[in-house]
Amino acid sequence: MKFTTILLVTAFLQFAQASKAQRITFSQKNVTLEEVFKEIRKQSGYDFFYDIEDLKKAKRVDLSVKNETLDEVLKRCFENQPFTYLLSNKTVIIKENRQPAIRTNSSIQKVELKGKVTDEKGGGLPGVSIKLKGSNVGTMTDANGNYALTLPDGSGTLVFSFVGFATQEIAIGNRTNINVVLKEENSALSEIVVVGYGTQKKVNLTGAVSNVSGTELTSRQAPNTTSLLQGRMPGVQVVQNSGQPGAESATIQIRGMGTFSKASNDPLVLIDGIEGNLNNVNPNQIESISVLKDAASAAIYGSRAANGVILVTTKMGKAGRLNIDYSYNYGSQRATSVYDRITNSVQFMELLNKAIDHTGTSANQRYSAAQIEEYRQGAITNPAQYPSYDWMDAIFRTAPMQQHYLSVNGGKEGTTYNFGAGYLNQDGILIATGYKRYDAQFNFKTDLNKKVTFGTNISFSKGKRNETALNGNFDGNSTEDQILSALAAHPTFTPKLPDGSGRYAAKAYIFEGGNKNPVATAENGGRYVNNHYALASAYLNVDILPGLKGEIKGAVKYNERETKVHVVGIPGYMFLPDNTGAYAFNTQWNGTVGENNLTVRDDKDVQYTIFGTLNYTKKIAENHNFSALLGASQETFRYDRLQGFKRNAPSDDLLDPSIYEPGGQTVDGFSYEWALQSLFGRVNYDYKEKYLLEANFRYDGSSRFPTGNKWGFFPSASAGWRISQEDFLKDVSWVSNLKARVSWGQVGNQNVNRTLLGESMPYPYQSVLNPYLYFIGGSLQQGVTQTDLIRRDVKWETTTVTNLGLDFNLFGSRLFGSVDWYTKRTTDILRELQVPDFIGLVGPTVNSGEMKNTGLEFLLGYEGKINDFRYKVQGNFETYKNKVVKFGAREINSANGTITQEGLPYQSYLMYIFDGIYQNQSEIDNGPTPIVKPKPGDMKYRDVSGPNGVPDGKITTDDRMVVGGAFPKFNYGLTVNAEYKNFDLSFFLQGVQGRKIYVREWGIAPFRQAGPPPTFWKDAWDGEGTSNTIPHIFNEVYAPNTQVSDWWLQDASYIRLKNLQLGYNFPAKWINKAKMQGLRLYVSGDNLFTITDFFDGSDPERAAASGRAAIYPQAKIYSFGLKVTF
Repeated sequence: MKFTTILLVTAFLQFAQASKAQRITFSQKNVTLEEVFKEIRKQSGYDFFYDIEDLKKAKRVDLSVKNETLDEVLKRCFENQPFTYLLSNKTVIIKENRQPAIRTNSSIQKVELKGKVTDEKGGGLPGVSIKLKGSNVGTMTDANGNYALTLPDGSGTLVFSFVGFATQEIAIGNRTNINVVLKEENSALSEIVVVGYGTQKKVNLTGAVSNVSGTELTSRQAPNTTSLLQGRMPGVQVVQNSGQPGAESATIQIRGMGTFSKASNDPLVLIDGIEGNLNNVNPNQIESISVLKDAASAAIYGSRAANGVILVTTKMGKAGRLNIDYSYNYGSQRATSVYDRITNSVQFMELLNKAIDHTGTSANQRYSAAQIEEYRQGAITNPAQYPSYDWMDAIFRTAPMQQHYLSVNGGKEGTTYNFGAGYLNQDGILIATGYKRYDAQFNFKTDLNKKVTFGTNISFSKGKRNETALNGNFDGNSTEDQILSALAAHPTFTPKLPDGSGRYAAKAYIFEGGNKNPVATAENGGRYVNNHYALASAYLNVDILPGLKGEIKGAVKYNERETKVHVVGIPGYMFLPDNTGAYAFNTQWNGTVGENNLTVRDDKDVQYTIFGTLNYTKKIAENHNFSALLGASQETFRYDRLQGFKRNAPSDDLLDPSIYEPGGQTVDGFSYEWALQSLFGRVNYDYKEKYLLEANFRYDGSSRFPTGNKWGFFPSASAGWRISQEDFLKDVSWVSNLKARVSWGQVGNQNVNRTLLGESMPYPYQSVLNPYLYFIGGSLQQGVTQTDLIRRDVKWETTTVTNLGLDFNLFGSRLFGSVDWYTKRTTDILRELQVPDFIGLVGPTVNSGEMKNTGLEFLLGYEGKINDFRYKVQGNFETYKNKVVKFGAREINSANGTITQEGLPYQSYLMYIFDGIYQNQSEIDNGPTPIVKPKPGDMKYRDVSGPNGVPDGKITTDDRMVVGGAFPKFNYGLTVNAEYKNFDLSFFLQGVQGRKIYVREWGIAPFRQAGPPPTFWKDAWDGEGTSNTIPHIFNEVYAPNTQVSDWWLQDASYIRLKNLQLGYNFPAKWINKAKMQGLRLYVSGDNLFTITDFFDGSDPERAAASGRAAIYPQAKIYSFGLKVTF
């Protein structure tokens, strides 16, 4: 932290110096005007527009000024010069003094030409260069865009050029007045994209690279940065697994699942060139994000690029005026989906009785007729004592969220800065959950001299998250447990007793099922997570020789998380009073009543990075462009954990471990580290920007592998052909750009891990003895044991990617898009060797496995303008197929209904096929012999196959079939933006098609822990012919209906309106009096609707392919905000 503090203080001092208001002080003799202009630019921030050839006519000057105004200095500079100047918007425009036309008796008659240059909106453009082609005759437009020029005659061609606009050539044709409308330059053809260790023009890319601007990202106001990438780029799959603030668990996969090893499928995320955490970057601070999808573009990152690379570039300041930007957003959140259950107490009681009667189990939980009647009458006479309570109302709420962001940016010539600070305060829609985040970033760059540039990028964030605690399960999913408890709670009682005492209710009748009271656990104890993160880097760029540049960069990433789990014993009481009118004690949750405990864990990791590069560029004979990059890097990483446990503080609201009793305290911890050394390089060549070639390599050495296998070489090559530059297409005006691409490359994965003591750690080739308790001499004795086997020949996982692509911009780039086909094959997958159970040890980590993904990606967009109406429509689509090529013996997970087998997608579904409902006993007697004995109204399964591959009249494990849906058929996104005058409207749709999810327990199945069922069970079978789709209602895990069948495998396809936003930009004439440059107000909605056939009340967007329905729902957010620039 000391290192980053020093950098921050240094940067702030430089920032303060750079931002001082300045007058001009200068003293030089016999200097050119160009040298004077450069000095003025440094001191004032004013830009100069002039023609270099014209300026050669200027006289050298002797100038000595001290603390004088810009206007005074310019007047001295232009004394006795053939030039004059005008000031416009921090710009000094230099133009020749016009001389009156001299009439002579010569036959050559000079011509006075006038006109005005405007943009497409009709606004005058100051500083436009106007030159007579092939001569030194020229001028510039004044502050209003007007110009006047004396020409030798009325022939020739005028060239109009201005930064950011397309150059125009216009024949004079003896005219004396020419007005010109300049069109903005085609940004699609000049766009610069960040790539590994550099930048390239997008039209010259030969790899598969997608990018999104910071402006596009912040069109949504979602608090999680990763989720903002969802649906923005083809081939980039983002799934937000939870709506919990600060723990959204958003995952990113690039071009599908690449490996089934413990090395994970997470891409490498680099922030300003340094590995970091995307969710710790404020989206308002992001300039752009590039995603390197193929091996050709990612190979320069070698051993960590197997799953793709995400390059985040944060905003730098710009020379000129000081800008202050402030944005604010306030939102109201509610759950996108809530479980709709049968919560009328009488109906619930009667249905539970019906389920018990059908299954013949849990007869002790059956309600008597008197008890049902008691609730029927009590609902009228005393509803507080005899409620019909929906526990979803107890745990879900409408919650506020607000975000603030402040940026100060600017600079003068040679020095720029950008400081941004953000604050997020988000209450969770689930009670007892919430998150606060404070973040700041400071980017600074200064020219130390003409050849050396120094800069820093420093960011900090602090997060504070709270949720409920789980007793005895430090890392458990407490929000899932909280929702499960609410799903199991009966409608016959409310969270607290009706006597107003504030005591918690456990159940209405002693025989009732259920779980914990989720309100009680929410209001007592909790899990508190404080995260501190810093990413700081400093760099030097040096112009060594013409065309040769060097960079050296050093960085540190620091991440520390302190977690406290505070468990408090809670008493629960009977909701209905006894004969004396008292509410009897029934149970206790989270340990013993009157006791509490505290577990504190401190996780800390520090990563140091240093790298240096040499970059050489050379243009040969005008048409040949060559560049080369060579670099080296060193990274080290260390992780440390320390954890302690203590019991019984004198009060239930104390979180300082020093106050707890010492008896029974424990402490443990562990640490590990790794290092990586690398050599990398790239060579680029193009001929006339028409034929493009690129080659990359990286040579990585990792401490994670044993001697002899530490080093891996990862090459790539790619080529591009800009067909639109060929002569046969140059005259086809509607083709702006057409480029074909081909690439091949290899990347690696060094994240090889093993599981020790329940934790993931590196170095699976090392022998490790773990602590173990032995029973010796009648007591437990501490010892050690080996828990896994080892192999000392593990090596790199390697992913090989071949990519074919086509990029196009048509009709002036109004229509644009790309198509990519790829095949991605991962070999030598690092996995645990399959060993027989009798070995008693976990198998060693070996290189054994191969997986392949083949896919197509499409991007298509159109933007246009009709008078004051501008619009842009952009969509993306991707589809891919996953296949396990090499695995070994097939593995079947019978509990979740999956199979991993060569030739199939990874973990394909293997299930019994639902074949309707048994309508009567005759169907049971005459049908295939079932797995377990059913009754009329139970599920029927299809007889697909026997041991010999043909139906055998029996339902056995041979009848399980592979069912599609483990991977989506396709993913897509659609963005529409429209502007009319000062109004803007946008919406963003995202969807998944063809994916299925297996859900069989809480939230879907009826009466799990005797909790109320979803409302669709009202339509359950209730006699012959009443239903052939929903079985007779049942309770708990009733075997005939809870086999792993495709009845529980639901279509999780969905389309979701991720964002809708309407904004208004106030006209400059309204806000300039308040010293504002810009003011925008907007209203916005996130996750406004979802179209899906998935189980009602359960969110289809999740990564887990099977399990319970009880996940933290995503939030529907209604918000308003403003953005103001001073």
